[in-house]
Amino acid sequence: MEDLFRSYWWLLFPLFAFVFGAWDRWLSYQRSRDSLDLIKTYTAQGKEPPAELLKQIREDDADDYDSWTGRRGRRRYRRHPRSEFRGAIFTGSLAAAFWIASEYSFVPGTEGPFRLVALILGFIAGASLLSALLFSRVRDK
Repeated sequence: MEDLFRSYWWLLFPLFAFVFGAWDRWLSYQRSRDSLDLIKTYTAQGKEPPAELLKQIREDDADDYDSWTGRRGRRRYRRHPRSEFRGAIFTGSLAAAFWIASEYSFVPGTEGPFRLVALILGFIAGASLLSALLFSRVRDK
């Protein structure tokens, strides 16, 4: 078991990302459920819900709608070219850091895995950069 952790320590990062993503989705569900319960309470009393509440729900719903794909989900912010450029810079920096770590062998025996991670992150950075260029081109038209 100790060797398993030593060999695959880097899997903790995606696992934490999955946990935090699930936590975000659960909080979003709780927020929308509470808003719906509040609207149900107003309608059960025969009152009109406040305009501010309805406006907030519409804004949250608009944030959840992705006009590019036509799907619902909280991924709309990823479609902005500026976010894509930031993602390309971030993953490119990580790729460079892993490549440098593989070249200088800061940790013995990790040259191959670090180089593989650097290549994967480099491809992701390139895809983000291409996506940013395409989205900025489409958005301008």
